[in-house]
Amino acid sequence: MNISIIGGGPAGLYFATAIKTLNPGFDVSIYEARNESVNSFGLGYTLQKLNTTLLERLDPHYFEGLFATESTPLITKALFKTHNQCRLTNFSEGYSVTRTNLMRYLRENALSKGVTITEQKITPNRLNQLQVSSDLLVGADGISSIVKKHYSGKIKSKVKTAKLRFSWFINETSQVKSEACFYAFQADEGVVMLTSYPLTRNKQVVIIEMTENCLNKGKFRGKTPAQAVPYLNEILSSNGDQIDLKSANLPWYSFKMNTTENLHYKNVALLGDSAYSFHYSAGQGVTMAFTMAYTLTQCLQKNTNIQSALNHYNQAVQLYMKKPLEDSISVIQWLEKIDQYFQSEEESDLLALFMQKHI
Repeated sequence: MNISIIGGGPAGLYFATAIKTLNPGFDVSIYEARNESVNSFGLGYTLQKLNTTLLERLDPHYFEGLFATESTPLITKALFKTHNQCRLTNFSEGYSVTRTNLMRYLRENALSKGVTITEQKITPNRLNQLQVSSDLLVGADGISSIVKKHYSGKIKSKVKTAKLRFSWFINETSQVKSEACFYAFQADEGVVMLTSYPLTRNKQVVIIEMTENCLNKGKFRGKTPAQAVPYLNEILSSNGDQIDLKSANLPWYSFKMNTTENLHYKNVALLGDSAYSFHYSAGQGVTMAFTMAYTLTQCLQKNTNIQSALNHYNQAVQLYMKKPLEDSISVIQWLEKIDQYFQSEEESDLLALFMQKHI
């Protein structure tokens, strides 16, 4: 079988490795554009139980390969904060990993199995050629997927652009942190939200998010993420934390949530964010990527032809994704109104209000 995969992110690399491991004779090729936006993947990922189980199925020694160069804290707790309150809760056990390390590991694993990786940006005309020349064409090219766009009328895709803006940062101080952190602090402009995961004892990958209205007011108006760092440090240090953000030199992004009615058309299938993208607070991104890739692999193994396999894949994934999609939409709609919610509640109730959307 000849399989062409557009996109060399977690979904594409995992699928390529899984299908090639089971079928060494298959011709599996990945086409990955150079210097694509880090927003397609973020700066880091959390690997909780399902993720590590799926990685073990590809490589029983995944942990040594993935965390070969750094000590990574085990995450078992989540810390929630507002200005004057905080609460520690249990968190689904797992680890954080940088995007660089995960992509290096997955790429090396795929290459070791004989997967071909070509640095090439695919055009619509090239997509048509690959669909004809391949037994299976897989779109795993992220939120702004050219495959999804090219076949949007057939797969019936939709994109919701949330009225929320976010960017990525690193926080590294002398303060030791082993918890996943979820903060919501009221500033003059609106509510500033922080989500962070520990990469080492003293270093965290951080997402800062706020409503569009908040970003366009006061001290945030017209500021890039890097320019906003001093004010963000001031706001987020007001409840006992050491916050010294370093911008990833990325812009403020608008969150886009992809959904599709059909995950395939003829011999074309979608994987990962190209099909479904979740708000990061749902913790579903890399889990969804690995799960969809594993499911597609199993469907191809258990069905006698491509169409039967893709029909089976579509049914299984649609069933699995129904509740996470509903939850993500609910969270987005709530966060779009967080400024109003915080203004209308007593300060003593803000922590409970914020936590109810994350637990």
